[in-house]
Amino acid sequence: MTMSKEVKDEVKMYISSGWDIKEDTPEFVLLKRNEASIGGHLLVLFFLGWWTLGIANLIYHLAMSKRKKILK
Repeated sequence: MTMSKEVKDEVKMYISSGWDIKEDTPEFVLLKRNEASIGGHLLVLFFLGWWTLGIANLIYHLAMSKRKKILK
């Protein structure tokens, strides 16, 4: 199955906005984006890292990860 023009345009729009293609199958396109910043990680590490042994940074990273599935 090939992508329709509308799906191609939508995928191009997301890619130009900083999303990455994680998976491209005949049924869908899976896009991924992580909005966590280095500054955010450093702040979490400074305020919470010592007491949570870095688990707070992992939670911050996972909370800032986003996925989008576009059906073909």
